[in-house]
Amino acid sequence: MTDDQPILGNPPLRRTSPLAVAVRLAFLAAIAAIVGAIFLPPPVVPDFVQSPYLQHFAAFYVAALLALAALPRAPVVRLFIGFMLFAALLEGSRILVGGRPAVLQDNWVADVGGVAAAMVPAVVERFRSRLRRG
Repeated sequence: MTDDQPILGNPPLRRTSPLAVAVRLAFLAAIAAIVGAIFLPPPVVPDFVQSPYLQHFAAFYVAALLALAALPRAPVVRLFIGFMLFAALLEGSRILVGGRPAVLQDNWVADVGGVAAAMVPAVVERFRSRLRRG
């Protein structure tokens, strides 16, 4: 086995396989959890870390990882732009309920940082794959 081969092999995975369906459902659940956490009152949403920025980063990091797995044919740039717009829409909607723009901007930056942290390894791997083919 060379360094570039997966540990479990590389069997084909159908779009309707239980694992593929589970990943898509987990992605939808992550998006629903983010939307719920944005609009639910603060006492209802659990704090899993002390910093709200780390919470935003972690939530979008997990959602972006699941998006990469759930939507393997979608271009990474399109996913990234979609997440940026999704985060901007969510944070912008909080202005309507009295959110401070400076805090919402910081939240948006944390959201985009989580997405970038999840997607950069995928971009690097695709680059490495193109180098191996060429």
